[in-house]
Amino acid sequence: MASQPHPNARFRRAIERRALWLAEDAARELPNLPLEDALQLVHLYFERGSPKAERAAMRWLGRYLVESEPSLVQFARVAGALARRVE
Repeated sequence: MASQPHPNARFRRAIERRALWLAEDAARELPNLPLEDALQLVHLYFERGSPKAERAAMRWLGRYLVESEPSLVQFARVAGALARRVE
């Protein structure tokens, strides 16, 4: 019986292939999806027109504030870039 690839490897392959469902599935199996990887998933949600996109972007912004401790200007730039994806 062949072993399953690690969820992290599956996530990266799914992102490269732009396969949203597979990326979501692999992300659920990871104990902690790194911030950069989570942002890739947010972008994929927007790219695919997923109804989950805006909520995922808001959760990501919350993590960004806590984990990166950006300045107000940095946060505004990042939030603005994500907001333009919604329009």
